[in-house]
Amino acid sequence: MNAPPAGILSGVRILDFTWKTVGPWAPRLLTHFGAEVIHVERVGSWDDHRYAAHPSPIVEGPQKEFTSGQGTGPLHGGGHADGKKPYYATPYFTILHHGKLAISLNTRHPKGLELAKRLIGISDALVENFSGEVFPSWGLTWERIHEINPRVVYMSTSGFGHSGPYKAYRSFGPTAAAQSGLSLASGLPGMPPAGWGFSYMDVMGGWMGGLALIMGLLQARKTGRGFYVDYAVTEGAMSLLGTYMLDFQVNGRTTRRPGFPPGNRSVFPPVAPHNTYRCSGKDRVGQDWWVFIACETQPQFESLCRLMGQPWLCADPRFATSEARVANQDELDAVVGRWVRPRRRYDVMRRCQEAGIIASVVQSAEDRVEHDPQLKHRDMHPVIDHPEIGEFEYEGYPVKLSRTPAFVHGRGPLLREHNRYVYGDLLGLSEKEMISLEQEKVI
Repeated sequence: MNAPPAGILSGVRILDFTWKTVGPWAPRLLTHFGAEVIHVERVGSWDDHRYAAHPSPIVEGPQKEFTSGQGTGPLHGGGHADGKKPYYATPYFTILHHGKLAISLNTRHPKGLELAKRLIGISDALVENFSGEVFPSWGLTWERIHEINPRVVYMSTSGFGHSGPYKAYRSFGPTAAAQSGLSLASGLPGMPPAGWGFSYMDVMGGWMGGLALIMGLLQARKTGRGFYVDYAVTEGAMSLLGTYMLDFQVNGRTTRRPGFPPGNRSVFPPVAPHNTYRCSGKDRVGQDWWVFIACETQPQFESLCRLMGQPWLCADPRFATSEARVANQDELDAVVGRWVRPRRRYDVMRRCQEAGIIASVVQSAEDRVEHDPQLKHRDMHPVIDHPEIGEFEYEGYPVKLSRTPAFVHGRGPLLREHNRYVYGDLLGLSEKEMISLEQEKVI
């Protein structure tokens, strides 16, 4: 197996028992800096996101078909492989796990559990995001893990942490957003809480988990002793609500009140216009195109009036001052919306920016990955070939470090792709031993 390019975390090994999204995200972030991450999947099965019942609509060209002869695991989006219909590799799995190694292991088998313990013994970190009873049911309490490897950092990610009355509850990103208060703070005034669309805390929670994991590894390197990181995603989500908490503590204002949440409007500071406006055209799946426009100063608003061919609006008492514009945002949004509606979004953005007006296209995933020249310049989505889905854009690392650059050093791993390397090269098992363990459905 070819070694990944050297990075600041080269030589760090992470044993990854994570699944879904929030768990895999954290160790994947460390692969960008050279960490070796060994992702573990169940024998005869696979992670929920690895395969789907239909080809991906965002992958060009033919996609490799699988049948349940390769296993009977879950399918992304629901259901299981049934032996009658083909299933397909998903780009989502490769985004979650690119740069990792992949092995299969049956921890319910005594020999499988012993292999897990041996892997813990040669790892710098162990990560999982199961509910609180899973690892203890294997006999892998923190005390036992620390006994196996006194230097290992063990990070357990869960919705509510592993202490307290909610410790056994299961959760997903939307659960954490709702429980933390993020959902209550989102949406439009006078409407029910809308949430944040995509499972925001699965991704943002993964970044927080990555930070916690790095902190743990640094401390272990300093002290020579491992320790336990109990990371609750809901508590991480609450850290994003500082302004709302401060507003209530200082001003006594609740999150749900007339005119609040403000949607796309600005409250701190109050300025107008400050909104998204529908443009001409739709994307390839029929969604409307939008552009964001804001005027924070009087000269910006005057420039917008001239650009719209309505310079007299500056003298209209409803819009003559910032205070008046904020008080009459409905009328002002209607004026700006009528001007934007028949125009193309990038044309509106370009003309506004040339006139000194704050404006940006509301970009879709397709815009960002395939068309955005800034992201292309920064190599945010490098293209890597994958044997099951072909060439595909992977998610890079958004922070550019001058002496320790991040990189995407590999595609998403195939199912059981690195069994021989991990069990043979790292643990020293012979080929005969590995074949025997395969026949016993241990690996």
